[in-house]
Amino acid sequence: MPVSPRFRKALLPIALASGLAVTMTGQAKELSYALGFPPNSAADDAATTFANKLAEETGGEVTAKNYAMSLLNLAEMSDGVRDGIADIGNVLTPYFPRQYPHANMAAELTMLLALDSRAKGRQGMAYAGVMGEFLLLNCADCVQDFINQGQIYLPMGATPEYQLLCSSPIETPEDLKGKRLRVAGAQWSRWASHFGATSVSLSGNEVYEALEQGVVDCTVQSNPELGNFGLKDVVTDITVGIPGGVFSGGSVSVGLSPWQDLSAEHREDLLKAVSHLMADMTWRYQTYGDRDFKEARESGVNIHQPSEALVEASRDFVREDIPRIASNYTEQYGMTNADAKIETLRPIVEKWVKLMDEAKLEDAEDLAAIYWEEILSKVDVETYGQ
Repeated sequence: MPVSPRFRKALLPIALASGLAVTMTGQAKELSYALGFPPNSAADDAATTFANKLAEETGGEVTAKNYAMSLLNLAEMSDGVRDGIADIGNVLTPYFPRQYPHANMAAELTMLLALDSRAKGRQGMAYAGVMGEFLLLNCADCVQDFINQGQIYLPMGATPEYQLLCSSPIETPEDLKGKRLRVAGAQWSRWASHFGATSVSLSGNEVYEALEQGVVDCTVQSNPELGNFGLKDVVTDITVGIPGGVFSGGSVSVGLSPWQDLSAEHREDLLKAVSHLMADMTWRYQTYGDRDFKEARESGVNIHQPSEALVEASRDFVREDIPRIASNYTEQYGMTNADAKIETLRPIVEKWVKLMDEAKLEDAEDLAAIYWEEILSKVDVETYGQ
């Protein structure tokens, strides 16, 4: 007699607790998951949560083996998932501007968060929800970009708010003039230029030395990088809330063949596991950022509030930049209806800012429940990526 999925899930913890191998109706399927991030990072910890949840949801019939900083690096990830080197991979879409223009445009609009004073400390949680809901449920062109690369998009998470981590105080628009800012996105580069600063492109691993040697005056990043890259040892001044926005250009991409080989039930199980992954990663980024910010302040790093003039000037820039973003993607990538896509996205931003501002969240499990209910439970696993 076949064993029901419900019974399998109930039996798994008992079998594991007794040290028995779980053997049910057929061999377990193992999915390789290339992270592109180092061990013990937020991404690595979230991947462990994902693997545990996937095994739990499928009753051990589908499992994931995680590869941190092996199998594929971030620059290889998109092609590697497409070519079957990994079944699942963390694809950072800004690395591949021509392959994923629609996702990148949505990710470039994160500075919309700077126009709202709500959801402080939860901006990344909000925009992770925005990206998932917009791409999966409201942007067929976004989905098609991934399918064209032999994979499906699933949401990954987002960092906390981007701030100015500097070697000198920044409080006013005048303070920014002539400064050299390391940036990791076109929107922040335009922001720097708007205020008379020079943007500098450096990898994350080069920022410490650049700040230490005075090659750059500030880096536009989120607080977890104070610990991840040891920046708290060279940063002397932090200006909070400016320029704003988050990094959200990530996909937990699943190769089309591995996805299609799963049963509809197991595809749904995988989506449930992804809801925990994106919540766990985003929650950890915020928690690690809060910890590193506290340690930096206690070690003597100066914390600055931007002047009202700088806040308002920055918000004016964001409002003026939105049409430029639509125009840039239309001209550079031949995108159609870019303005309409942005208008579709804006109320989704409003929804998630309000939701995260009001939600009672005790831990990542609470956040995962929201991501599941609002986004991933609404994906039709019978048709998505088929």
